[in-house]
Amino acid sequence: MNIELNGEPHTHQGDGSVLSLLAEIGANKDHTALMLNGKIVPSETWGEPQLKEGDELELMVFVGGG
Repeated sequence: MNIELNGEPHTHQGDGSVLSLLAEIGANKDHTALMLNGKIVPSETWGEPQLKEGDELELMVFVGGG
C-alpha cells in the first residue's frame, strides 16, 4: 500500500499495522512516537492493522546522546 511517511512517498509491504511498518524501516518501537493523519496513535494499538492507502504518517524516533 502507498502511504506518505514523514512527507515522503513510501510503499508499505506489511500487514497494515504500525509494528510491521516500524520493522520494515528498522525503527525501535520503544523510542518512537507516531501521528497518523494528524492524530497521535497510542502505542498499545500499534499491533492492530490500521494503515490504509494514502495515509499520512509522521514518525519521530528519539535517540539518546550526550
